[in-house]
Amino acid sequence: MLLKLVWRNLVRRPWQSSLTIFVVAACSGALVSSLLMLWSIENGAKSALNQWGADILVLPAQAEYSPEEVLFTGSPANIYMKAQVLEEISEIDGVEKATPQFFSQTLNQSCCSLPDEYRLVGYDPASDFLVNGLLAQGIGRELNQEEVIIGSEIPAFLGDRVVILGQPFDVAGYLKPKGGSIDRTIFVPIATARQVAFQSPYLQEIWHGAGNPQDLISAVLIKTSESVSPEIIGQTISNIPGLKAVTAGKLMQDLQEQLVAFRSVIWVLVLIIGAITLASLCTRYSSLMLEKREEVGLLRILGARRNQVFKMILAESFITVLTASFLGSLFGLGLLIHFKLMLKEYSSFPFLMPNLSQIVIALSGLILATLVISLLAALWPARRSAFIDPVLALSEGQLR
Repeated sequence: MLLKLVWRNLVRRPWQSSLTIFVVAACSGALVSSLLMLWSIENGAKSALNQWGADILVLPAQAEYSPEEVLFTGSPANIYMKAQVLEEISEIDGVEKATPQFFSQTLNQSCCSLPDEYRLVGYDPASDFLVNGLLAQGIGRELNQEEVIIGSEIPAFLGDRVVILGQPFDVAGYLKPKGGSIDRTIFVPIATARQVAFQSPYLQEIWHGAGNPQDLISAVLIKTSESVSPEIIGQTISNIPGLKAVTAGKLMQDLQEQLVAFRSVIWVLVLIIGAITLASLCTRYSSLMLEKREEVGLLRILGARRNQVFKMILAESFITVLTASFLGSLFGLGLLIHFKLMLKEYSSFPFLMPNLSQIVIALSGLILATLVISLLAALWPARRSAFIDPVLALSEGQLR
């Protein structure tokens, strides 16, 4: 009987109910998108650096791309240096492992190509410690010359086939989401990457300036011995003409400094949105009690007890806010996906969305928090209504 009466009250005031649902849904959506975006960026940074597996990244000094763009985004980066620098780097004391990478890119020049430009990375199977680890997790073997392994955000063409710079390749496997450039990267053996890039008519202008791809590399990943500081080795490498080095620790420190301000803004917004939600609901329920004064008085005269009136008002608040929180959560997830696409296109922030179970837990917590705010907002108006004098409510038509 109580739920039936609550439902009729909601249906009988469609404009007021819809307005309450809209306000709470908008606030819930903003909370969901803000908190999950912060969570996704922090998860993406940690995952990208963990998967990277290197202590130092070495790039050409004249490269127009920052180390963050190379590590955290999959945008094409046609940067090159002479392959001889690998030997020079390997001879530095404290360098335990050094492996080269050769960057190229896909093109959407024909109907049979990938729909976007992605980074193509050639790795050295003999010395690599990044891609070989990914292969071990994925397909459990090395790639053949006609095979590629692709990031989680790259679509395959015609099933398990991709066309790269006019040449077809078999997709040996798909990587799980990692949160950095790996998600939008295609990996092939370095010899294949150089050959495909050299034969492509679309990239000939690059080789006219940079030289023969067989003599070029784009980056060097380094693992250092435990007895030597990566910062010292990085500084030594940066002193070599034409090279710049950045350590994993420096990358994480720079990213954390950027996230501090971002995190502060997000939490300030969360507090403001929470306060707006509480104030809006307090105003809404106080107004609602004025509208329902005669109805409450009539219910009391007909025999309704105070606790029944109190429960009815709280139940109405609960149903309204639960519906709004659910709709707001869906809206917030949509905003999160939109923000992910924007960050991927316009910034070098890493991004790794939580998995389904994490999203369910986060949304459940946010919905519970919204319900608590709602019940707090409705508590005082509900108590006032429960203790109203029914005679006064009917005869004077107002709450005191």
